[in-house]
Amino acid sequence: MSMPWFMAGMGAGKARGPGSSGSKSSSMICGEAEADQILVPVATGYKVYPLTQIFGWGNRTLRSWSGFGLAPLHFITQRGPLQDGVSPIDMRWDSRTIQILIAETIWDRTTFWDRKWDWFDLLRPNRSFNGVVKPLIYRKWLPHGKIQRGTDLVTVNGSPTVTSYSGRFVERGLEAGQEFHITTGADAAASPYTVVSVPNDYTVMLDTNMTASATLVHWQYSRGRGVRDLYCLLEQGPNFDQGPGPMPAYPTGYREALRFIAHDPFWYGTEQTETWEVPALIGDLVFDGLGAWLGIAVGIGRWLFRTSTVDETISVVYWGTAGAKPIIEIDGPATNPAIANTTTGTTISLTYTIGLGETVTIDTLALTVENDLGVNLLPFTTGDLATFSLEPSPQAPNRINSVHVGFTGGTGGISAARLLWRSRFVGI
Repeated sequence: MSMPWFMAGMGAGKARGPGSSGSKSSSMICGEAEADQILVPVATGYKVYPLTQIFGWGNRTLRSWSGFGLAPLHFITQRGPLQDGVSPIDMRWDSRTIQILIAETIWDRTTFWDRKWDWFDLLRPNRSFNGVVKPLIYRKWLPHGKIQRGTDLVTVNGSPTVTSYSGRFVERGLEAGQEFHITTGADAAASPYTVVSVPNDYTVMLDTNMTASATLVHWQYSRGRGVRDLYCLLEQGPNFDQGPGPMPAYPTGYREALRFIAHDPFWYGTEQTETWEVPALIGDLVFDGLGAWLGIAVGIGRWLFRTSTVDETISVVYWGTAGAKPIIEIDGPATNPAIANTTTGTTISLTYTIGLGETVTIDTLALTVENDLGVNLLPFTTGDLATFSLEPSPQAPNRINSVHVGFTGGTGGISAARLLWRSRFVGI
């Protein structure tokens, strides 16, 4: 999974991935309301506060916001001694500042002083520094309910997994429990299906096996609430200045601007995953008079006689607007694992034998390679750790990153490699 360096040690389901908004019905109205939340570090992880009702359902605390758009940047340039102007050669993103305006009318001075204490305690920057840096998380839930349609679904006979390169399933909030409609082909008759899981933007697992292998199948689903997370620290405010002069809701109310700095300027989507594994069962090599097939499902499979080896390329479709910095997890046994994005020409290799029960984690954003005991494996690592990423177009044509994973010495049903990432966005 892709995450900033300061997210290390955060609890699963809290900082490593957004929370669930619950199941959605296909009867949603297009453009149902969005929501803003602030996630605050506590001893057990994070606590979620809806900013629009942060101190009670009767409040409308959040009044406005700014700085959510394109992240600040600067261009790297050069010029010759006789050159007019300069030549841009590269660019870098800079820290982002966002500002929100909060306001509330309060009925008495005692509650006013209590509210001031609440805000200072909730957002104080020293909450984030306790051995491991855990910033505030500003979370934006995007509007949901719009019907999404496409014509490029791929179904496989006997499998509940369907794929679509244009699906954008995670980005657009499709979740387990929602309805998924197949509107053409042999499997349309049993529609709608129930979503069991959504591992990534191009893959959905349904509650029923498909009855036909087909391409260019039409599909639709109701968009859920897509999530965007920004990791930030309170830099300025609230001040609660009083008099002289007119003030809104004086003497008990307040109107305050809060400024946050995001040292990592990107907004992050929900976690996604792709898996490479040594299969527990391969099936028989069958000659049927017309040819041969190998696999558990009839007509599906490949000729594979090395049951301890992973050597496969998968097309990873990436819908972010800034390159994702993924995490690669490898479950042993596995010898000399390597992962390559052949689209961008970057590779990470380990000259190392991962033992049975051992997991090695390669974090391309934190720039760490270690096993589950915390042993540093950087001395055994070569390649492009700092530049390995999943890229959008045009760096990856049609947003397709061809990711290859290979290792030997594996055990069927145990050895596996997982690619985990969160799409990064330059603005929302």
